[in-house]
Amino acid sequence: SHMRGFLQGSHMRGFLLAALAAGAAAVASTPTCRPVVIAPAQFGVPKDYAALQLQLEKRGHTVFVAPLTRLSWLRITPATFTRAFWVGALRPVPTLNFYFEALDACFAQVDQEFGPDEGVTIIGHSIGGWAVRAYLGEVCQNSERVRRVITLGTPHNSPPTDSLLAKIDQTRGLLTYINAQFPAGAPLAPDQFVCVAGTGTTTDNISELLRSPAWDPELRRSKLLERLVACPSYAALGGAAFGVSGDGLIPLDCALLSGCRPVVIDDCHHSGFIPTALDSILLPPSYQWYGSEEKFEQWAHLL
Repeated sequence: SHMRGFLQGSHMRGFLLAALAAGAAAVASTPTCRPVVIAPAQFGVPKDYAALQLQLEKRGHTVFVAPLTRLSWLRITPATFTRAFWVGALRPVPTLNFYFEALDACFAQVDQEFGPDEGVTIIGHSIGGWAVRAYLGEVCQNSERVRRVITLGTPHNSPPTDSLLAKIDQTRGLLTYINAQFPAGAPLAPDQFVCVAGTGTTTDNISELLRSPAWDPELRRSKLLERLVACPSYAALGGAAFGVSGDGLIPLDCALLSGCRPVVIDDCHHSGFIPTALDSILLPPSYQWYGSEEKFEQWAHLL
């Protein structure tokens, strides 16, 4: 009887150990946090988001970056020879099909690892933010699985109608169409859509621009160059060059979509890299952007 009891006890212990091991394996295969898809900026590639991806992974997210290349953007070229381009009436499909295909590839990876019903958060950087809006509205077959969209420095809004540059639509109708068809983050509810904007560069007037230091050896940055880049970009997107807050490329008002949750980050710039034909140029740590650790922590809780 002692032997039988020992064997039964060993069997039970083995069963419990096997059950615990199976449970641990199940936990290990389940994401601790919602998977994240990153939609890059224009000419951005997955490598450019390696540091941001690492920060997200430290928080427990599995990250998928849309597999775009620098050359992917050349697929827009045929659209420039169409009548729709010249009259400012481009539509997301087929103009941005190359981008939508990259997002499809990301979701296919999520499906493979977690199943087709797993909820997802999308981070859209710059133009990637409104490409995501069009994708969810017109292309994605299961937009209900997207629990949250967070845009980083995305130029959501067109210039004011009284601006001299309002008639010059840089997107040739794409953004106008997206805003008309999918306002306030649609098809998501407004509280699921977060717009993060920065106030890294402001130039009060021409005098301040001309007095800007050409080089700061301590910060390893040129305030003059930053303002020379920001002023025409603000004018084109927001209608005014001076007295405008923004992230160095996108004016604050342009980046905040009406009805959606706004997050404004002080001393935050548009990007931590400058795309080139080869590897991107990494900007110095003093040039803090949305993906810099200190700035990341100000919006990461919304993931």
